[in-house]
Amino acid sequence: MLGSGSLKGLDRRVWILSGGRIISTTGFSIVMPFLAIHLNRDFGTSMSEVGIIYLLMAVAGAFGQIAGGEMSDRLGRRPVMWASMALRGMVFVALFVVMGTVDSVAVIALLLIVSSVLGSLFEPASSAMVADLVEPGRRLEAYSLLRVGSNLGWTLGPLVSGFLIVSLPFSSLFAVAAVTCLSVAVIIYLTVADPGRSGVHHERFHPRDLLSIWHNKLFLVFCLASLPLGIVIGQMSSTFSVFSVQDVGISEAEIGYLYAMNGAIVVLLQFPMARYISRYRMPYVLASGTLMYAVGYFVVGFAGGIWMLVTSMIITTLGENVTSPSSTDMVARMSPENERGRYMGAFGIFSSFGWALGPAFGGVMYDGLHGEPVALWGAVAAIAMISFFGYVHLGRMYQGTGESRLRSHEERVKPLPPNP
Repeated sequence: MLGSGSLKGLDRRVWILSGGRIISTTGFSIVMPFLAIHLNRDFGTSMSEVGIIYLLMAVAGAFGQIAGGEMSDRLGRRPVMWASMALRGMVFVALFVVMGTVDSVAVIALLLIVSSVLGSLFEPASSAMVADLVEPGRRLEAYSLLRVGSNLGWTLGPLVSGFLIVSLPFSSLFAVAAVTCLSVAVIIYLTVADPGRSGVHHERFHPRDLLSIWHNKLFLVFCLASLPLGIVIGQMSSTFSVFSVQDVGISEAEIGYLYAMNGAIVVLLQFPMARYISRYRMPYVLASGTLMYAVGYFVVGFAGGIWMLVTSMIITTLGENVTSPSSTDMVARMSPENERGRYMGAFGIFSSFGWALGPAFGGVMYDGLHGEPVALWGAVAAIAMISFFGYVHLGRMYQGTGESRLRSHEERVKPLPPNP
């Protein structure tokens, strides 16, 4: 169990990465909660078409995940992280210019797809760096610290955008996002030293190298079980916001407050919940978190005003607190030391592809079930239950030889010395 002083002694690079996430996520979350709304309303894009754009973004991001994992194993974690942030900042500058001057959804979609790829390069590299720096028994708290950083950003971003969007054009929000990404690139370049694991390899990459991870049956079941959950999580940034504004009738500013509440709950409750869930087997922890998602989204179907949406946001955020750090911790447990980036990237393919399918599924269901909110959000909850049963099955596998195999692997991993 995590002690009250459990964060003491973490390598300072973990803290820097958490701080970097506060900055970059603040910029990103200024834009994303309102993107689907403005594509639908200002550019005349149907929700099905918005779903396709989100699908293309996340499919491209899935390839970015595996590329980022491979690059971080071969080039090091640090160069992948700072370069991806710098390039993404430049793409946000382009989006700022294009959205204010060009009436072309195709150009905007292309830039969003490129941005998704660059953002996805960062994630497996940063997750692998944390696994390099932190011993197995403390990784759950380290990944929780990263989540707190991200969600502080999700708290600040929607609050800021709620004020800015009243007086500024939507395109200007991309300029703010650009500044945050470029700032993080500079911080990582100047202050984060690469762990320099001896396991980092430099031989030529062959696509068949990726097939080796699928011999790990536990990891394969885990990834397949996580795919439907990704679809459900993907509803938050598109279907939920559009439904809340157009069907329930709340304002865009109130949507910003809901997303800010999501971030605040993570910041306040992530560590206490991490201390509690660390007592239990991770597959069953993941199953319980997925059940929270199912209940939380089903509640949306009964929303007649903002307070039912608040209830939904509380329940789904608790599910997020349970599943997000636990998922990354599971990947770190299952991956060999010199293939952590590859495993993080491979898991990212499934989570990103699930997130990609989410808006597409949600857009089609929204267009087809418009006016039947209980059926719409009941369908979303049913998708979450697929992951629930998948994690339960993983728990039964994990309870036997899988658990002892993971434990013996963790005992061979030694933490790196602190950053000088």
